[in-house]
Amino acid sequence: MPSTGDEEENLPLVWQKIEQSIIRSIDVRFNEFGDKLDNLIAGQQILEERIGGVENKAVNHEQRIKVMETSLEELRQQNKTLRSKLSDLEGRSRRNNLKIVGIPEGEEKGRPTDFVSHLIPKLFGAEHFDKPLAVDMAHRSLQPKPPDGSKPRTIIAKIHSLQDKEKIIRLGRQRTVEYGGRRIFIFPDYTAEVMEQRRSFKEIQQTLREKNIQHSLRFPARLHVHHQGQVKAFSSPAEAKNFVEKEL
Repeated sequence: MPSTGDEEENLPLVWQKIEQSIIRSIDVRFNEFGDKLDNLIAGQQILEERIGGVENKAVNHEQRIKVMETSLEELRQQNKTLRSKLSDLEGRSRRNNLKIVGIPEGEEKGRPTDFVSHLIPKLFGAEHFDKPLAVDMAHRSLQPKPPDGSKPRTIIAKIHSLQDKEKIIRLGRQRTVEYGGRRIFIFPDYTAEVMEQRRSFKEIQQTLREKNIQHSLRFPARLHVHHQGQVKAFSSPAEAKNFVEKEL
């Protein structure tokens, strides 16, 4: 058995080895921690760069969206203006048109323009027309020809003179007209938009008729009211109604 003295002499050496082992272990752990910390810092920097890039893109997208919204609003306004002009042009191109409803298919015998120019004086009386009625063109509506016995297609005719066209409309409102024993209807050929605008004045026109006040609905939808030697023009039913309630 070794002596106690030898053990005491070897004890500092043992503690030294333990100390060195602990120090090496700590160094390894610190090195590992340092590596992980470096990796974390590097990852943080990459993340910050990516976030910065995303923020820059977001700012860029916001600017582009604002530009697109401004452009879209401009396009909306341009579209609104163009639609208004298109509607006006279409309405004016139809201004002299008539729609004749109820004429049996084939009566025009392939010459619709000549047919309409002779039809109108026959329906209303030649005494209302001091010269032959000039018709620029006429045709059936563009639907397929219906089977025999079905409702005939409408005839659309462009009257050369606006004055003659208005006269025909006026005569059509004053009397019932027939062709071959069948009732015939004649209407202006307005666009759907113009028709809607004109229908909006229906109530106020009824009021004016009940009050026996002279008035007229001018193209496309402008109400003229004769009052105390003057003519008042209204572009909206609300304006006309307000005038009638206050002044008439």
